[in-house]
Amino acid sequence: MHLEQLPSRFSNLSQNRELKYSLASPASDEEVSRGEHELGLSFPAQVRLFYRSYNGLRVAEPHLEVLPVEQLSLSMPNRLHFATLNGSEHLYFDVSRINEADQWDIVAADGFRVTLTMASFWSTRMWSWIEKKRPIWQPEAAI
Repeated sequence: MHLEQLPSRFSNLSQNRELKYSLASPASDEEVSRGEHELGLSFPAQVRLFYRSYNGLRVAEPHLEVLPVEQLSLSMPNRLHFATLNGSEHLYFDVSRINEADQWDIVAADGFRVTLTMASFWSTRMWSWIEKKRPIWQPEAAI
């Protein structure tokens, strides 16, 4: 799924299942650069692309919030908090290294790797939560 398809997919779910959501306007290049500077990081291409397309998003039920760039925070060593699911389950970018996909891993608080890329998150993983309420912050066997 391409980023430009997010609004139509959300709109379809809103009409069919009364999903309540909001997509934020794009962050400017300056806002993204300011976020990188304040965090002391350089965002991988897909993270930058996401924020240049949508500066965050929210789904009411099941709860999902992807934080806007200005609210990103290094809340534990090498972990950049960027999303919250189910009201309390935090997802992080593992900023300790660039992975084999030339991106940051997306991990849960316990270190479980949710996915390798931000594109995988926006195109498949978040929909597993939104449409199926599958707790993506846990391994399949734990569900």
